[in-house]
Amino acid sequence: MGSKAKTKSEGIQNSPYPHTISIFLSFTCTLFLFLVILYNVPFSADDTNRLSSRLWLVQVKDKGREYGFGIWGWCSWSTISTSAGSTVKDGTKGMCVKQSFWKLDDRSVGIKLPSEIAKSLSISGFFLIFVLTESLALLINLLITIKFHSPVQPPINSKIEWLSSEKYAYRTWTAYTLRNIWRRLIVITEIIAFGLPVLIVAGVGVQKFDDGVQAKLGAGWSMTLSAVLILVLIQVDILVAGLWNNSKRSGKKH
Repeated sequence: MGSKAKTKSEGIQNSPYPHTISIFLSFTCTLFLFLVILYNVPFSADDTNRLSSRLWLVQVKDKGREYGFGIWGWCSWSTISTSAGSTVKDGTKGMCVKQSFWKLDDRSVGIKLPSEIAKSLSISGFFLIFVLTESLALLINLLITIKFHSPVQPPINSKIEWLSSEKYAYRTWTAYTLRNIWRRLIVITEIIAFGLPVLIVAGVGVQKFDDGVQAKLGAGWSMTLSAVLILVLIQVDILVAGLWNNSKRSGKKH
């Protein structure tokens, strides 16, 4: 009777699919965050092509001039489109300013910026580095624990062991830490604490531009939101669906 009462995630041998899906999603989140952090302000001052397609947190258009604001600086550009048959060619002339923890005043860009964008966007975006670290660590741990050695799924409410256990092999200990509900709650809290500020700052900021100025959340903001939500869902999936274990080996050190 006791064995029948166990949930799927506490069974002897769990399906590989939830574990595989978690790996795919964590890889996607890691890639998204890498791109958001790196693909906005060009590394080279001469590389000012395709600025409108970069992963900005906020984009603004005013009087034929466009602006993109990212973590490491900002760019402005004007685009002239010419049509030849069915082919459209964009000629873009722009300039970029690279600066960590940048702050701007109205004279810097020629338009009035809300304080959320001018003063807080860069520093709040910098916290995404910590979200990226969490995502990369999760991906590595999920890869390490593929078919980890354990006859059953690790319980979600086991005692937290902050250092590698002397009882279990490293792979099995890692699986125990991944399945621990308190560790998952800590990770969820960290993801939200580091990921939410830039989402809120950018979201509030685009609502405060003067009339006539077109401001919108950039593709980088959307990818950040997706990464944060998916990372939280992965933590839940690990607890509910379990990890892929090898029930034929104990995982204990001999």
